[in-house]
Amino acid sequence: MNIAVIVFGGSGSRIHSNVPKQFIKIKDKELICYTIDKFESSDDIDEIVLVSHGDYLEYVRKLVDKYHYYKVKNIVSGGNSRQSSVKNGLFSGNFNDDDIVLIHDGDRPLVTHKIIKENIECLIENKGIVSTVLDEKKALKEVSNSGRKIDSLLIQTPQTFRFKDISLAHKRKEGLELPDDISLLEDELQVQYVIGDPYNFKVTTDIDLQFLQTLL
Repeated sequence: MNIAVIVFGGSGSRIHSNVPKQFIKIKDKELICYTIDKFESSDDIDEIVLVSHGDYLEYVRKLVDKYHYYKVKNIVSGGNSRQSSVKNGLFSGNFNDDDIVLIHDGDRPLVTHKIIKENIECLIENKGIVSTVLDEKKALKEVSNSGRKIDSLLIQTPQTFRFKDISLAHKRKEGLELPDDISLLEDELQVQYVIGDPYNFKVTTDIDLQFLQTLL
């Protein structure tokens, strides 16, 4: 089974809005819903777990009902950090060790079906763990040869794992506050890379939001 864990528990303090950025409406639809749409409509995704700020769980449930997101099986409260939020999502269901888990930032609404598909295929073909990245071909070649992150590499999400690997890593390294989920395992498992997309950017500032509105 292929499971998407979509994390959007932050407050979005760098965007000037009276609601968290993930709930800002763009063309009469909430930003987070553009993200969920991509995984809901992907033939490669079986289930979706949503990790939201605890104050907005009921609101998220209403969005799921409104837009008929049938693949959403769990809606859980995030923790005090991204790492703890992801952990809450991972342990919200009865997943099997061999299930494939894609962890994605909810504020990257323009992720593509191609990126989702290639993450899953790369994990199946190469084992290890997978991260979406964006950079020049030279940098990608260097990373491919070394199996490690390099300074010039731009890390995106989704990042993809077998459930057994990522769940055990979150248990063992709880509280370390590493920058992303790949960091939990990159010293133990071979990292594979999928080429991302410039439009798969993270909406962080007002300028990002304006750019997203223009694209949509």
